[in-house]
Amino acid sequence: MELDLTGLVLPERVENVDPQEGARSARFVIEPLERGFGHTLGNSVRRVLLSSLRGSAVWAFRIDGVVHEHQTIQGVVEDVHQVIQNLKSLVVTLDDDVDDVVMEMHVEKAGPVTASMINAPAGAEVMDPDHHLFTLQEDRSVNIELYVNKGRGFVLADAHPIPRGAPVDLVRIDSIYNPVRRANFTVEETRVGQRTDFDRLTLHVETDGSVDPEGAVAYAAELVRKHLEYMLYFGEGGIPEPTPAGASPVPERLQDLFERPIEDLAELSVRSRNSLQKESIRTLGDLVQRTEEAMLQIENFGKKSLKEISDFLEEHSLRFGMQLEQGEDGRLFFVEDEAEAATGGEE
Repeated sequence: MELDLTGLVLPERVENVDPQEGARSARFVIEPLERGFGHTLGNSVRRVLLSSLRGSAVWAFRIDGVVHEHQTIQGVVEDVHQVIQNLKSLVVTLDDDVDDVVMEMHVEKAGPVTASMINAPAGAEVMDPDHHLFTLQEDRSVNIELYVNKGRGFVLADAHPIPRGAPVDLVRIDSIYNPVRRANFTVEETRVGQRTDFDRLTLHVETDGSVDPEGAVAYAAELVRKHLEYMLYFGEGGIPEPTPAGASPVPERLQDLFERPIEDLAELSVRSRNSLQKESIRTLGDLVQRTEEAMLQIENFGKKSLKEISDFLEEHSLRFGMQLEQGEDGRLFFVEDEAEAATGGEE
């Protein structure tokens, strides 16, 4: 169904009203919106910002002599509970192609221990080197391993699966993966012409520095849009089957052509059609998947018939030996780059 926007007022202003390079907080304004759309958009985006963005966090650690969270650490001012609270607020980022890492620390001198002392492997970065972890009272050797992975929202310590072969003294902690610390919005009236009952949406966003506010809002909006897409399928009989890996949908013109029965192809001679039907080649889609070598093995099918069919296929930008795959819903897909080969002549 074509979208009819007649009579609707769409936003004319969408901007960050406090742009600062590297800032962790920002204020965004979008206006004018039809009455009620301010709360609709504000609530949706805010909920996603606070719950569904993907981020990285420490999910477990190892410290010399520590086997559980209910104990103290020799020579350390803070107890394990306090250290865990500091680890929960440690901001770490992982590259797109990195899902988990183990970061190490080795401390020997008395004094404050900060995140700058963490040895982060390739693909990982500590965003706040001055972040306080604990205080060492005396000169002594302390070895620490921090286990970092990616996730969404807030995950309780017990919900983290323990990998096979994990050390027995691995201590799991609650993880705050969401990179957005605060998200709020306000809706005010704004004027369009003589009318003052339109909405102005102002969105306030603060992140932990691992993602900028603009990126967080754009990601949240894309998640909302993706879920709203599924509402479109009510009129289409449900969610369509996804395209198989390594395949591309057959264009609608070719989809209909491939479904044509061989007996209806008046462009071919009766001799050729009979030979194909005897070989259980029922449709044009069946035909294009055969190779020329396989065709010449058919009884009473010679080079003259092969040329006749080859010319017919060429007229439709088709050829022998094409690779097709049929989905559960009956749709056809080209395997690999067949779509480009089949439609290369169409402009």
